[in-house]
Amino acid sequence: EVAAVWGVADLPHRYGRDTGQIVQAAADGELQALLVAGVEIADLPDPARARAALAEVGFLVSLELRPSEVSEHADVVLPVAAVAEKAGSFLNWEGRVRFFEAALKPDQMTRRLAPGDLRVLQMLADTMDVHLGLPDLRTAHAELDRLGAWRGPRADDPAERAG
Repeated sequence: EVAAVWGVADLPHRYGRDTGQIVQAAADGELQALLVAGVEIADLPDPARARAALAEVGFLVSLELRPSEVSEHADVVLPVAAVAEKAGSFLNWEGRVRFFEAALKPDQMTRRLAPGDLRVLQMLADTMDVHLGLPDLRTAHAELDRLGAWRGPRADDPAERAG
């Protein structure tokens, strides 16, 4: 269905690598470059292995709010806005889209706000001559709406899991 909406013949039928597989590929020297956004190494299942894997990546880009263990090893650090500084959306556990506005507006700040993740990824894609066609949140939301509602499995009700 997505392929038809996007006007392409086919899309991959398999998921990409999960975090463990990315760390393994990096450790094995299979990744020439890696983009890491907002990851704390200490939060990963095997921090020592993740540190060693980062050392094997040829070119490391970090999207970050503040200095971190990843940004210390990065070849390039691109600042991104904190959640309070940007508008956006998320899917709740029911699969419903919930929008939020920036809590901090540019006119309330004494410093220039960093760009949001979407803007940074759009700029990187444009630089690589891959044009995503998502210049702003409104366009990104319209594209998600065009794809239609998710009809796959949903997360369990948190109240049911709690027992």
